Amino acid sequence: MKKILIVEDDQDIANLISETLLAQGFKPYVVNSLAQAYSFLLQSSVDLVVLDLILPDGDGIELLKYLKFTSKFSKTPVVIVSARGAELDRVLGLELGADDYVVKPFSLRELTLRIKKLLKNEGFSSSQVKVGPLLLDKEKKTISLEEKPLILTPTEYKILELLIENPEKVFSREELSSHLWALEKDYYSRVVDAYICRLRDKLGDYGYLIETVRGFGYKLKKNS
Repeated sequence: MKKILIVEDDQDIANLISETLLAQGFKPYVVNSLAQAYSFLLQSSVDLVVLDLILPDGDGIELLKYLKFTSKFSKTPVVIVSARGAELDRVLGLELGADDYVVKPFSLRELTLRIKKLLKNEGFSSSQVKVGPLLLDKEKKTISLEEKPLILTPTEYKILELLIENPEKVFSREELSSHLWALEKDYYSRVVDAYICRLRDKLGDYGYLIETVRGFGYKLKKNS
């Protein structure tokens, strides 16, 4: 049974999310503050975190940073659920490693679908995929370039993983944003371009392997 931590100070909202997830076969845990969240995480591991940003003892962004820069939780999916719906807030959350961003008020059914998709995407098989100088280890969730591990954010990893698993296949910006953030949103697609640029920089001399297909999107070239 997948364990989901709900970090939400509004007890009514927390209860609704918890009851919905419980009915879908998940094991939810509810905490109402950053302090409670840190205390819980020090003692337990979870499969996914639902995170509010406006909490009584601080900004949920700080917990997001902790999760993404702590090895134990760096690959744990995080869904932000917040009343802060400005584009700047959404982009910041996603750039810092959130896997999805849901603006309040929200549909419980939609939130559940997003969570299910994220957890499904986490179920990788124990195998390696090599494309040119790139090696994807799906069990360890690492990507190496000429046998040297790349230092990637969770979002960068997911983009490059998808491209490596589907060499020569062209993905539109909308398809990439849908893969990353559960459901397609127009404003997410603009963020994809920024991540592609960062990945090319990290690939150095091999940045050209991520090819822009004008009018369509991006693909990973098989041959270097």
